[in-house]
Amino acid sequence: MDMKRLEFFCQVVELKSFTKAAEQLHLTQPTVSEGIRMLEDTLGDSLLDRMGREVLPTPAGKVLYRYARRILQLRDEACRAVGELRGGTIGLLSLGASTIPGAYLLPQLIEQFTSGNPDSEVTLKIAGTGQILEGLVQERLELVLVGGMSSVRGLEWHACFGDELTLVVPPGHRWIGRDQVAPAELLEEPVLLREEGSGTRKTLEQYLLQHKLEPARLQVLAEMGSNEAVKQGVRGGLGVAVISRLSVRDEIDRGDLVALKLAGEPLNRPFYLVQRSGRKLTQAAELFRQLVFATG
Repeated sequence: MDMKRLEFFCQVVELKSFTKAAEQLHLTQPTVSEGIRMLEDTLGDSLLDRMGREVLPTPAGKVLYRYARRILQLRDEACRAVGELRGGTIGLLSLGASTIPGAYLLPQLIEQFTSGNPDSEVTLKIAGTGQILEGLVQERLELVLVGGMSSVRGLEWHACFGDELTLVVPPGHRWIGRDQVAPAELLEEPVLLREEGSGTRKTLEQYLLQHKLEPARLQVLAEMGSNEAVKQGVRGGLGVAVISRLSVRDEIDRGDLVALKLAGEPLNRPFYLVQRSGRKLTQAAELFRQLVFATG
């Protein structure tokens, strides 16, 4: 059974989309579709069903996914073990990150890491915090960097780096020129939010609760799965948003968006480097962990 086809299959199951799986694998969609078809021919059974816009595993696909994920994990572990046996620090390093640290912090860290370890191979998955933590728990990822803590068991959390959330409005908004905006005033405007489970959203909700305001009272115009979508919505005048300053630096500098101060304590938050509890990191992961703490 071909490893690459198993990898295609797992990506489609996890992302529920041939298109997204192809993007994640840096391949064309026909290549991924053909790989799945050949896997189905080998097994003599249908593995995936198209249900509207989503692709879901059939009963046979659910069984195969459990074994395929374990097979791929064993492959990665074997490659790492052999690499370490050679006495080097090279090997596969599977990283994950939520959208803000994944876009604005990890690329530079990975570049620095691979420069010092040119024989290493690093993979990076960027998604919402919940999905990234799920990948860590299921051992698809070895280290992850996320913007909010969770109650998921069996994980070690280490604070590193820092971020500040800021209120952004479009040019010409009625609040521009104010020294600050009161928390209760956020209830008066249409608001664009990140998706449920996002670290950015959790920080905003905690801020409102600290000021005795229920997040459910927000006039939520839309929930969006990316910071880029939120920024475009605010720029288009759809509403206001509270978003990571890291993600809007360029737009603020260009004047596309205007940052305003919210009353009260600044909405500072740490990012967290997370690993599975009680698991010895590979040499590559331990080196990367040391780099993160030396930098952040």
